[in-house]
Amino acid sequence: MKKETIILKDGSQVVGDAFDFEDFKKLQDIFKDWLKINKKLKELGGRNLNVPDVFSEALFCLAFNAIRTNGTAYSYDCVIRNTGEGVQVKSASIPNDCTSFGPTSTWDLLYFADFAPNGKVDGCVKFYKIEDQDVYSLVLNSKKHETFKDQQLQGRRPRFSIQDSIIRPKGLKPIKTIDLISGTIS
Repeated sequence: MKKETIILKDGSQVVGDAFDFEDFKKLQDIFKDWLKINKKLKELGGRNLNVPDVFSEALFCLAFNAIRTNGTAYSYDCVIRNTGEGVQVKSASIPNDCTSFGPTSTWDLLYFADFAPNGKVDGCVKFYKIEDQDVYSLVLNSKKHETFKDQQLQGRRPRFSIQDSIIRPKGLKPIKTIDLISGTIS
C-alpha cells in the first residue's frame, strides 16, 4: 500500500491509500485468518467477527480503481480515481444484514459488498451499486411514515437491511465479483 493524492469532485484534495496486487495477496491471507478466527469463536459459542472496514474498502479499491480515504474525506470510504466521486462501502458477512448510516452520512456513490452471497462466507464477494433514491426514500418506520432521510434530519442513525430492503426486492445484479480463493476479479 502506498499513499496517493486525489482530487474530489468539489476540487479539494485528499491523501488516501492505494492498493496493488501485493496488497491483494495480503488480503487473501487475512481472509484465511479471518475464517480461522471465526471458527475458533464459534467453537466457544461466540459469533463471527464483522467484516473489517479496511478489508471491504481495499477490495472495493482494487475492483473499482479507487483509493481508500481512511477518514480523510467527509464520510467517504473511497474515491474513484477517474471521477473524484466519493463512495461509501457497506458490507455484511451474513445473509440478513443490519446496515447503519450516520446522521450526516453522505456519498456520491453507494456500494454494498456481500461476503456471503451463497448463504455463507466462502471467498466470493459480490458488489452491488445502490441508487440514492432507493435509500433516501426508503420508509423505515411505517407507523410514522419516516423515511431514511427523515431519520437523518432528526439526527438519528438510520438502520435497515440493504439486502432485504433493496437488493432482493429490486432483483439487483452484482456489478463486480471477487473470488478470494482463486484471486479473480470480474
